[in-house]
Formats: sequence, structure tokens, C-alpha cells
Amino acid sequence: MSDAAILQRQAKVSTFRPLLWTGVAVGLVVLCVAPLGISAYWLRVLTTVLMYVIITQGLNVIVGITGYHAFGNGVFFGIGAYACGACMAAGLPFVVGVTGAIAVSAACALILGRPILRLRGHYFAIATVALNLAAVQIIIQIGGITGGAQGLALPLSTWEPKPLYVAIYYLMLAGAVVCTAIVALLLKLPLGFALRAIRDSERAAAVMGIDTTKAKVFAWAISAAMTGFAGGVWAYWITFIEPSSAFDPGVGVKAYIMLIIGGMGSVLGPVIGASAMEIVSTLVWGGFLKAHQLILGVLIVVICIVAPNGIIDAGARLARSWRSRHGAS
Repeated sequence: MSDAAILQRQAKVSTFRPLLWTGVAVGLVVLCVAPLGISAYWLRVLTTVLMYVIITQGLNVIVGITGYHAFGNGVFFGIGAYACGACMAAGLPFVVGVTGAIAVSAACALILGRPILRLRGHYFAIATVALNLAAVQIIIQIGGITGGAQGLALPLSTWEPKPLYVAIYYLMLAGAVVCTAIVALLLKLPLGFALRAIRDSERAAAVMGIDTTKAKVFAWAISAAMTGFAGGVWAYWITFIEPSSAFDPGVGVKAYIMLIIGGMGSVLGPVIGASAMEIVSTLVWGGFLKAHQLILGVLIVVICIVAPNGIIDAGARLARSWRSRHGAS
């Protein structure tokens, strides 16, 4: 490619990026004012969307950027939920509970990461699923502070329901923004370059002098902290948690599908994937109650066929195609 062609392409990209981030800014403003004009039902839907943005961004760190397919990454959602619930049941404030959810989740990833992340490929994926199953039994056997199989009730808030749900919405929104910013920053840091090198070829990354195990453990800890935060806020939102719901494998599977739909390894892929799947799922469920699972499954398959690398990649390809035709004309 000639220097003139490179400069022309950079100019087109630099023109497209402000439009993209302008759309992001407009969307953020809309989300900030949304609770003022929507019903309680859609407030709950948007809160769930933001929760899954956080979970999917956490999954994006270990799967999309690092290339390690953690099918059981939802275990940190349950750990965060129980850490927050145990703190609040002991009389500690919600802020301490959420902080504990982040810290305990990250600590578990740091402790378990060094032995588990030595596994590769499907062995690591199976190990994370086994970890999720084991966590359920540990919570049940501990009892006491976790409530065991009977579940754990969190103290009820003194706030009225509407202000409380709006506050939880804004907390999820703040978490989604922070997690997205962390992923964007991570991609520009040396750790982000090391993780992408591991994703491309772990053996080559090790030859280059990268401590691959250390980098993977840090990535998993970041992923766990994000997921644990979502679990902690969710626990206070639900006010009652029990092992089967907190450690529901469907949470991790759903986030994985959202990551694939949006685009692995990209900053906005989890945002678009979580928003598209959750909102479409809600609309399909409302319009086709008896066949919503079938219709949703068909839609997911169609999206994966049309955009195998995610909506972000498909949008970028369409933009490049449009720019090439526009430039030619």
C-alpha cells in the first residue's frame, strides 16, 4: 500500500471514529435521563442490560482479549453475590458489601488462577465449569453466614421501592461505564499487549519474555472483580439469594453469547451484544410467549451466520465498504 493510500485510509478512520464516539456519548446521555420517563418494567429491563454489560465486559477480558474460554466465569457472579450478602447480613453497610464482593472475587481468581490457568484450551474451559459446580456445594456445606441450601436474606432497604430501583439502575450504569473504560485502558497498557500476544500465540509470547501465567492471572482477577461487582449489586437488588440462582450457569452462558454477538476483544462489543440480546429477548418474549425461545434461538443463529465475528466487525466492514464506494464515486 502506498503512503498516499495509507494517509487516505487514516483520514477516513479518523473521520469515522468521532461519529462513533458521538453516538456513544448520545447513548450515555439517554441512559442517564431514561429513568425519568420509563415505566418500572423497562427500568428493570435496562438495569438487567447494564448488569450484563458488566458481566460481558469481565468475560471479554479473559476470553476476548486473552483468548482463554472461561465457560464457568459466572462463578464470580455468585461469589460476589454471597460476599456482599454475608457482609450485609453481618450488619455492614452496602458500600462495604460491594467492596467485599469485588475484593473476594478478585482474591479467588488470584488464588485459583495460578494452578487453573496453567491448563489450556478445553481443559481450562472444563475446569471453570467444574469450579462453578464446586462453589455451589461449598456454599451449601458452609451454611451459617451463607445460609446454606436455604438461601440468604439481605436486610431490606429503608428507601421506597422506586428510588431504590433507580439508585440500583444508576449504580449498574456507573459500573458498566467504568468496566468499559477499564477494557479500553487495558488495551493500551503493556498488560493488554501481553494478553493479546498470549491470545495469538502463548508459546511465542513466552519466548518474547512475557510471564504468561502472571499476565493471565491478572486478567482473570480483573474479570472476576467486574463480575463480582455485578453479583454484589444484584444480590442487594434481589434481596434474597440462594445457590442455584447465584451460581446459575445460564448467567455465564448468556454473557458468552452476548460477547460473541457483539464482538470479542473489542471495547464496545459487550455493550452492543448485551443490549441487543437482552432487549430483543424481552421484545420477543412479550410478543411470542409460547415460542420466544425458538424465535430467539433462530435470531441468534442468523446473527452468527451473518456476522460471525460480531456486530462490531460487521459494522466496520459495512462502513469500509460504504467509504470505498463513496470514495470511488
